[in-house]
Amino acid sequence: MSTSATASATAASTFSGQSQFAASLQQVITRAVGIASLPLDSYQATLTTLNGQQAALTGLDNDFTSLQSSVTAIQTALSSNSLSSAVSDGSVVTATVGSGASPGSYSILVNDLGAYSTALSDPGSTAVTDPTSQGISSSTTFTLNVNGALTTITPASSSLDDLASAINTQAGSQVQATIVNVGSTSAPDYRLSLTCATLGANTIDLTDSTNASVISAFNGGSPATYQVAGQSAVLASDSRTITLAPGLTAVLLGTSSSSVPTIVTVSNDPTAVASAFGNFAQNYNQAVTDLSQYHGKNGGALEGDGIVSTLTNVLQQLSNYSNGSPATALANFGITVGDTGQLSVDVSAFTAAANVNFSTLVSTLGGTAAGGFLAAANNALNGVEDPAQGTLKIEENTVASEIIAQNSTITNEQARISQLQTNITAQMVQADAAISALESQLSYVNGLFYSITGNNNNPNASSTG
Repeated sequence: MSTSATASATAASTFSGQSQFAASLQQVITRAVGIASLPLDSYQATLTTLNGQQAALTGLDNDFTSLQSSVTAIQTALSSNSLSSAVSDGSVVTATVGSGASPGSYSILVNDLGAYSTALSDPGSTAVTDPTSQGISSSTTFTLNVNGALTTITPASSSLDDLASAINTQAGSQVQATIVNVGSTSAPDYRLSLTCATLGANTIDLTDSTNASVISAFNGGSPATYQVAGQSAVLASDSRTITLAPGLTAVLLGTSSSSVPTIVTVSNDPTAVASAFGNFAQNYNQAVTDLSQYHGKNGGALEGDGIVSTLTNVLQQLSNYSNGSPATALANFGITVGDTGQLSVDVSAFTAAANVNFSTLVSTLGGTAAGGFLAAANNALNGVEDPAQGTLKIEENTVASEIIAQNSTITNEQARISQLQTNITAQMVQADAAISALESQLSYVNGLFYSITGNNNNPNASSTG
């Protein structure tokens, strides 16, 4: 509630009386309401202060929440993106590094990409020229048989489109149904094409409600085969995506030429961690900048508030971290704090230091639940951001409650003043009416007196000119 709103809510209304003392009575009302309204100025000033504190705390809360998120991002980059892969022949395989992978070299010789079993429907009684309205059978249900596993297929209608859609919806994990034109553009002949979801010598059949097959052509598939680590044993797979090692998957794209294996190299890659630290530094510096305006004598809305010191200490813990020895300080990896208190990340220095001793970086950072910088940062930030026990959250909630209470106090005070104004005005109306009546009586008596005595000095007599 603004000061102007408070003033307008408590201004005394204009009193219109009939007696010659009406103006004096109005002054009585104005003075009484003005005196009663004096505490509102103090209440409004307190509310303004609380609103300023709330805005400041909310801004700092946003900063430290972002900082907390960037710590989580460092953890994610360290656990999921700290390794990269390189492939000697990208036409044979591609490789993807995931959680649990380890640095090393892996060889793979792809012998055969394998094939998917396929089936093509018969043309039906007449060739299907419009798959949206025509079908290969008038049957309302079909039975799909994949390697002896039966699935009932119930299309929405007898059209070829609805049959293909029903197969993909009801048996999509087994086969993929598409519609192909085996005729010409001018004389189309649309058929149902079924492709098994996995490689290998799988069997496919589709029968109608009379148990008659609607398949006219079937081609059996074969598994993909490959060899790893120079072993003579040939491995078979029903998918072209294989697991080379824990956390390392490869997609088979082509066969190896001249029996030369493809080498997949997995190595440490600090790029993602460096990028995550860059984001951390940006959020850290924003928090430092926003917090600096509340330091010292001219500390604005949070001048003298202990939360400023608390948050400053948290930032210092983050920037000055060392895991017990100089070798594990963040400064060794190009993460330093300048004279202005701003955190900087030298990506080149970080990458160089990490490549030389990646294990020290991993040990220094640790994990949010496993010690090191990440655990220290996570614990420090939780100390201010925990919804139930965080010091910043507690102060935010306290100020919010005080604002509610202060608004309630102002509302109640305004109601009291408004009632006082109403009561005094009513009293002044009565007083004015009584005075007006006395004035009328006085005028009447004076008129009688002067008319009897013949005194021409009657102040109530009208001038005859």
